[in-house]
Amino acid sequence: MITNKKSLLALSVASALTLSGCFSDDDNNVTIPPTEPTDPVVVAPEAPVALPLVISASVVDQETTNVLPATIKFFENGEPSQNIVDVNGEVITEVTVEDGTVVFAKKEGADISEITAIVTADNYLGKSFILGLNASEGVTAVNTQLALVSLNGTGIVADVETATIEGGTTAEPISAGKASGKAAAGAQIKAGTQLLNAAGEPVSGEVSLNVAGADASSSAAASIIPEGLNGMGGDSVSVPAGIATVIMNDANGNKVKSFGGDSITVSMSVPASTMLNGEKIKTGDTMPYSSYNEDTGVWTEEDSLVTIGAYNTETDMFAATLETKHLSSFVPVSRVAPCTSAATVNFTGEAVPASGLYVRFVSNSINLTRALAGGSTSLELATAETAANLGITENTTVEVLVSDINGTSWGSAANASLCGTVDIELANTNPTVDETFSLTAACTNDETQTIDMSAALVTYGQPNRARLVASSTGNGQFSLTNLVEGNSYSVQVDPRIEGASPQSFEITADSNGESGNIPVTCEEVTGA
Repeated sequence: MITNKKSLLALSVASALTLSGCFSDDDNNVTIPPTEPTDPVVVAPEAPVALPLVISASVVDQETTNVLPATIKFFENGEPSQNIVDVNGEVITEVTVEDGTVVFAKKEGADISEITAIVTADNYLGKSFILGLNASEGVTAVNTQLALVSLNGTGIVADVETATIEGGTTAEPISAGKASGKAAAGAQIKAGTQLLNAAGEPVSGEVSLNVAGADASSSAAASIIPEGLNGMGGDSVSVPAGIATVIMNDANGNKVKSFGGDSITVSMSVPASTMLNGEKIKTGDTMPYSSYNEDTGVWTEEDSLVTIGAYNTETDMFAATLETKHLSSFVPVSRVAPCTSAATVNFTGEAVPASGLYVRFVSNSINLTRALAGGSTSLELATAETAANLGITENTTVEVLVSDINGTSWGSAANASLCGTVDIELANTNPTVDETFSLTAACTNDETQTIDMSAALVTYGQPNRARLVASSTGNGQFSLTNLVEGNSYSVQVDPRIEGASPQSFEITADSNGESGNIPVTCEEVTGA
């Protein structure tokens, strides 16, 4: 069966040549010579197929929302995922984004509803995010932000110490740590401790011990604790009471993961308001803790305990320590009754723009951001059955912040009880406009041959800001919404067809329609 234009054309030309050789003059038996081969015919490629639901994830600085060059790794159950694809259907397990944004989709037929994205960027604390892979009917793109906190951020402490190791064993003690205000974190490694990599092999040469922590009495600690702490399930919620992240690398970036049976001491600060068995903590108490593996995105409930030490009257914090035989992030927790109601936010006032909004939930125990689809009037953060998995307790109160891609606030709610319903009135305080972007494509060697670009990937954004996926309205038309009036935008196009390269167009937000053409190098077919 002939299934494409080129094979049909070739057959037609070949048939014409064969038949022309059979014609003759019956009167004088003079054979008519065959027709000469036709001129080359330009054949345009097929239009790209429609995209499935795509996720546009932008790595941003939490304070400025400016995008960051970053590396994103996709994991399922602690293993690199084979179910995430780019817009051309190629599996991606890891991607480095210089402009901070990656657009991806779930592989066709994959039976998964979420993915773990482990994100790292220079001079920022790495973090993992749980990203949903489904959306409500009619939504074709979900725009989300992955916010990282700077090592110099408010309420954050970080320190690094280097040492030279011979034979895989420390000759002298190594320690790193820092305290500032209510934030403190440290690690102490004894002399004679073995340093082993993930394969259990000795690590020698120059090594660096990196330690970071945060003020757990504010939102600082919650902002750097990787998501998924409560994903292990259970009858109670683990409420974080502190954090210390300890990472050790050799000169080539290879990580020290264990200590050959030896243990090291990790320290951090814990708020005096932390509750344990219905009472505030005191010196000598012990608390459970969980550890996080930054290489797999997996949380583990540890068998050992954190010991509460001396109380600091100036900071109203307790010092706390634990002994560990491996490196990761360590989070002491209180066990609290979970929320058994749905957590929902209802919106009134101005309509949510087609490009969507971001809803951030912030407290000293929770820091979550969710995408709000265009036209939505409510957002269900969690059902009654899944509230505990997000760390929501029956008494969780948060600040809810609603903003757009431009960093403009659309509304907020302070001291809101998350176990239940929150109401927020939306208003856009920054003048914006919408525009239509018309995209065409034609063969460079025959401009009469055109291709429908309705299924191209079109994204747009301002310099240093996250990029949005433009909605296709058919016939090569794309909707650019919530543009800051008068500002310049870059429109980037991935044609998703053979013979065409990605193109970038510059526009000004003025409510006037814009257009762009994609040059395509098309194949030429002859009958020869």
